Amino acid sequence: MSIDAAKAAQVPPRNPSDSSDTPDPIADEPRTSTVEVERLGLTLETSPRPRRRSWILRGVMTVAVLFTAWHVFASFLWIAPVSPLREVVPGKALSQYMIPFFGQSWSVFAPEPINGDNRMLVRAVVKEGDGERTTEWVNVTDVETQLMTNKLFPARAANQSIDLASDYRGVYAKLNDEQKAAVNLNFYKGDDWADRVQGTLKRLGTNSAAIGKYIDVEFRAIRYSTQVAKAIWGQDVVRVQFQMERQNVIPFAQRNDPDAERPKVQLTPSGWRGLQVAKGQSEKDFADTFKRLYKELNP
Repeated sequence: MSIDAAKAAQVPPRNPSDSSDTPDPIADEPRTSTVEVERLGLTLETSPRPRRRSWILRGVMTVAVLFTAWHVFASFLWIAPVSPLREVVPGKALSQYMIPFFGQSWSVFAPEPINGDNRMLVRAVVKEGDGERTTEWVNVTDVETQLMTNKLFPARAANQSIDLASDYRGVYAKLNDEQKAAVNLNFYKGDDWADRVQGTLKRLGTNSAAIGKYIDVEFRAIRYSTQVAKAIWGQDVVRVQFQMERQNVIPFAQRNDPDAERPKVQLTPSGWRGLQVAKGQSEKDFADTFKRLYKELNP
C-alpha cells in the first residue's frame, strides 16, 4: 500500500448530505501514517518520561526526612512526663540537643502557671584613688528586658538574668540551714576563694548532689555579675555581689480587689565574691551591648 493510500484509508469519508462549505479541521489536517513513521525511524510518545532525581537530591531529601522525624521524637520526649522511654536516647544527648534553642516550658498553663517575677541585682566594689567605693545596686533584669519590650522578635539574651535568678533560688533552697548561712559570707580574698566556697559547703553537709548544683549556678551568677560590673564601672572592679529577688503577683482570689497589693519581695542573698570570667567570653561585646541598654534605661 502506498503512503497516499494509507492516508486515504485513515481519513473518514465526507457525508454527501452535508452541504456545508465549512472545512472539517480534523478531516483536512495532514496525517502521518504508522507506516510512514516506521519508515522514517520515528517514535510516537503518548506521555513524557519522568526524570529521575539525582543522587544528591535524593540524599538531601532523605536527611531532611530523618532529621524531621528525630526532631519530632525528641520534642515529644522532652515535653512528655519523665518516663523510661527517655532512656532510648543515651546519656545527655536529649538535653544537649533541646537546650538552649529548642527548650520548651509549659509553666504558663495550669495547674502551676507562672505567678511571680524573678529579678537579679548586682553591685560592686571599685578602686577609686587610694581607696575603694561600693556602688549602688543595679537591677540587671530591668536592663535586659529592653531587648524584649516592644520587639516583634525578642532576643534570647533578654531572659538570662530571669532564668539565672530562678535557677539560683531553686538550688539555694536545697541547701541546709548552715550552708545557706555560709553562702551569705564573703569569699574573695586570695586566688583560692572559689575552692574555699566549695570546701565550706562540703564540711557543712553530705548533700553532695545539692552542693554541686548550687556551685554550678553560683559560679554562673558570679561570672555574669563580673561582666555586668565591668560593663558599667570599668576595669577597676575588684569584687562583686549579687542577690536574687522574687515577687509574686496578686493572688487570684484577690484579683477583683482594688486595694489588693502584691506580696512582699522574697530575697535570696549572697556574700561578696571575687571576679570570674568564663572561658571564651568576649568582655568587649558584652560591654558594648549591656552598657548601651543601661544608658538607655538611665539617661
